[in-house]
Amino acid sequence: MGLKESLAKLSMINIKRGEVLFKEGVPSNGAMFFLFEGQLDIYKQIEGKHIKLRSILPGEFFGEMAIINNSPRAASIVVVSETAKLGIINRTTFVQMSQESPEFLFLLLKKVIERLYETDGKIRAIKRQQDEDSIVAKITSASNGSSAENAEGDGSETPPDPFVENETPVGE
Repeated sequence: MGLKESLAKLSMINIKRGEVLFKEGVPSNGAMFFLFEGQLDIYKQIEGKHIKLRSILPGEFFGEMAIINNSPRAASIVVVSETAKLGIINRTTFVQMSQESPEFLFLLLKKVIERLYETDGKIRAIKRQQDEDSIVAKITSASNGSSAENAEGDGSETPPDPFVENETPVGE
């Protein structure tokens, strides 16, 4: 049996715009999903803010960590289309699909690796931006309060390059 036939046998659920399929950190129910119709967004809490990592589009699997190690959900999933149609893949179905369709495991592994690279890159970019914003805020704050420290007092001194390591960190 091929992948298409296996997917056709899945239990289906329909959910509406704005509904949360699952929340980051909650125990998983041991199920992963296949999106047949609609669009979902993935959110991860980073430093107290929910950041959209990416969208899930029709034809994608997600939630596989629940099958592999029954870990808590790593992110939150929200429906952004009018409705979404999902197939539920529990552990028994997962094992059956793996045995009947070796291409299923290959596609899943390939997608998981792609997502790891993509998500890691996005998280690094978000943290880099936050660090840059913090440095700019410190420089702006230091330059606004330090006009008396300028030798000429005209504020024309160029602030230090935030990407060059200084012997004395800004703000100390």
